[in-house]
Amino acid sequence: MKKLRKIVNRILADLKGFRGVFPAVLLYYLMMHAAFDAFCPMLVLTGIPCAGCGLTRAALFLATGQIGRALSINLSILLILFLALYCGYFRYVKGSKVKGMGVVLGIAIIGMLAVYGYRMYLYFPDRAPYTYMENNVAARWMPGYREWIMNLLVRK
Repeated sequence: MKKLRKIVNRILADLKGFRGVFPAVLLYYLMMHAAFDAFCPMLVLTGIPCAGCGLTRAALFLATGQIGRALSINLSILLILFLALYCGYFRYVKGSKVKGMGVVLGIAIIGMLAVYGYRMYLYFPDRAPYTYMENNVAARWMPGYREWIMNLLVRK
């Protein structure tokens, strides 16, 4: 029971430490969706989804037991889940610094970029979340940007 109380106290301390982040993210979300109907800054600026696009939906599907849907949206959710469990174990259960964080984070980043590259090759620009966003900043400011991106990224 003592161990569980320590774990809960560590989690509550972290939540308290991040309490200013939640309103900032909510404000960012509301502003970006009002202006661009999107959350991702890369998508808004370039029209091209980033490696993290679709992770929120994938996490929600995973949390509701829809594993197949989660993996079809963004397979990287498994890497994020592993990373969260690994870090959570050290931070909350053991109460220590995460061992090998650089290596684990490096593996997760390389894995996410590999999944992103492969899925962009397969699905861009036809399947969510790997779709081109027409209403992006670069396309507004640079004539011919959309055509250039499509010629560059879309398989023929």
